[in-house]
Amino acid sequence: MNERQRRSDTGTAKAVARGVNIQSVRNRTLAQGYMEYRRVPSGVITRVLDQPLLRRPPSTDQLVSEAITPSSPPLTPVQRED
Repeated sequence: MNERQRRSDTGTAKAVARGVNIQSVRNRTLAQGYMEYRRVPSGVITRVLDQPLLRRPPSTDQLVSEAITPSSPPLTPVQRED
């Protein structure tokens, strides 16, 4: 990876990696909201969410994050036929 592509701000890099993860299991709106909350620059948010081929490859450190899995649908009461 050349020097231009290397991100020195590891906090932002981790927030972006997590935002991409959120997008993959939830949706773009939640991913964007998370990254905005983490103060990722708007241009970076747009690029990583709308143009996945332009994303920087994640470093090993960025890949280590807590897992995000889709929520289970809420349980509904079983309707009984009496």
